[in-house]
Amino acid sequence: MFKLVVLVSGEGTNLQAIIDACQNKVLNANVILVVSNKENVGALTRAQDNQIMTYCSVYNHKTTARMNYDHELAQYINKFDYDLIVCAGWMHILSKHFLNLVKSPIINLHPALPNQFPGKNSIIEAYNAYKEGKITKTGIMVHHVVEEIDAGQVIEQFDINLESNETYETMENKIRYYEKFVLINAINKVLNTPKQVAVVPEKYPLCYQGKVRDVYDLGYNLLAMVQTNRQSAFDRHICEIPGKGTVLTNVSAWWFNKTKNIIDNHYVYSKDNMMIVKKCKPFKIEVVVRGYITGSTSTSLWTHYQKGVRTYCGINFPDGLVKNQKLPYNVVTPTTKGEIDELITPQEIVEKNYMTQNQWNFIQEKALELFAYGQFMANQKDLILVDTKYEFGLDCNNNILLIDEINTCDSSRYWLKETYETKFNNKQEPDKFDKDIVREYISKQCNPYKDPLPKIPDELVIRTSQTYNIFHTMLTGELCSQNSVMNLNQEFDQYFHDYHKQMVVIIAGSERDGKWIDTIKSELDKYKIYHKTYIASAHRNTQTVVDIVKKYNNYQNRQIIFIAIAGMTNALGGTVAAQSKYPTFACPPFKDNSDMQVNIWSSIINPSNVPTMTVLQPVNLAIAINKIITFGNFATLNFLRKSH
Repeated sequence: MFKLVVLVSGEGTNLQAIIDACQNKVLNANVILVVSNKENVGALTRAQDNQIMTYCSVYNHKTTARMNYDHELAQYINKFDYDLIVCAGWMHILSKHFLNLVKSPIINLHPALPNQFPGKNSIIEAYNAYKEGKITKTGIMVHHVVEEIDAGQVIEQFDINLESNETYETMENKIRYYEKFVLINAINKVLNTPKQVAVVPEKYPLCYQGKVRDVYDLGYNLLAMVQTNRQSAFDRHICEIPGKGTVLTNVSAWWFNKTKNIIDNHYVYSKDNMMIVKKCKPFKIEVVVRGYITGSTSTSLWTHYQKGVRTYCGINFPDGLVKNQKLPYNVVTPTTKGEIDELITPQEIVEKNYMTQNQWNFIQEKALELFAYGQFMANQKDLILVDTKYEFGLDCNNNILLIDEINTCDSSRYWLKETYETKFNNKQEPDKFDKDIVREYISKQCNPYKDPLPKIPDELVIRTSQTYNIFHTMLTGELCSQNSVMNLNQEFDQYFHDYHKQMVVIIAGSERDGKWIDTIKSELDKYKIYHKTYIASAHRNTQTVVDIVKKYNNYQNRQIIFIAIAGMTNALGGTVAAQSKYPTFACPPFKDNSDMQVNIWSSIINPSNVPTMTVLQPVNLAIAINKIITFGNFATLNFLRKSH
């Protein structure tokens, strides 16, 4: 039996519908908690009459910080074991902080159709639009809750046709009548449908949730970027495109591997729609490179050019250009990166301290190199790379890296080379492989920067999904396999176990050395060095020690350092060093200086071809290992190991 938490703010008629559905076995669930953000409302009384626990938490912005309120509310709810949170007349915006803290999906009942009239006044806004002749129907939807108000993926919707003599009262009565059925159907659908989204990690915190991507902090200067199927344009969420996340991840990985000779990038590893990358501090600039004059967004070159603008991002363009025409040469037209992207000139980038002049010169040069190579490769695949945007950042050593994504059909515009010339000569739009499919549909229906967005037809969603997959196959020569369910906790753990390049393996002879182990791990953590610990004595568990070392010897393309922790008669360091193809340090624990004087020789003196390096202080050990990892001295160490 599923367990529900219901959030309410009013009389609770929809709460009552949920309670009745549970009692009548329409829902295989029970309501275990009702939360209200208002005191003395009917919903609380309904819950108490049905012996359901209640909790009232009123937000006062004058006395309580919003983040503190959200944190306390989430903490209270998380005391319970629940499967789903249902907003049934909850009149309080749920922040990203709250969404990140709770343990289950959240769904919301909203009395309007998707992409129409978000927020609390939706019914009156719909009625006014009907009176003005703008709409002929309204409706109800239940959607997943995301940070943007009433913009999450729709679970269930019901359309209500409006009659010629419709009054506000009759329209509202229809909505209030049907919304209970829509809500119950949606709850059933969510509870009984296998999850098609990633299991949310517990030990790897979500540090950023963007328009189309979720980013998790893995520690050790690494991030995991999970590319969702969310589609965005016009600085807004539009819809979900099945399979899009995996296509974009695969394409970026393909390009990152092919362009690292032009500029180093943050790519480390990828699987399905998840990519692990080096943590960087991004420049707040999107470096847009264009080879053609086209586009429909507010920052597009063609949008400005057709209005008579001839100086764009500091570049002068001649008269007489037509839409979709190839430019005489590739140009860099940067924008700021924020909630709303704005055009900016190279001079302003430096003057406003987005970058230094040297940084901009380097980035502009590399962006043009990347784009030229992208055009060359696309041409080999019968595609035209029309324009794209690149992003750059600084790694922990202040090196400039290419970050985010590269030459995908979300960050770029691609046309089919075979038909471009004919279409252009006939003043037709090129055959394309990008999200302009949905962009153009929306642009024809409304003003996407001001009006409610229309629902994207299912056939258009399917066609867009197919376009992404066709593009992937044309570019990479491979089909894109889709994995619908991913447990991110397991995937991240698996990455560290099997793929993480640089790691320290600590082998200690006894659990009694726990404090010494913790001290060494603490020093390694300061440099964000990944480590794993084993307990095995060279005297009592010799085969276990050998098996551990052999396991890591079999790993490919790894940079591994062993630390042996054993005092007195230290056979552990020598045993590990004799078996390992990787460098081995001994860092023996001693009770005091007298103990060190007596027992240090067993760590220092080893037979020939057993190159154990002894470091006595954990702080110095961590510094030494960090230098090896940072400056790539593994080849030197392995050479020294063999020479001894």
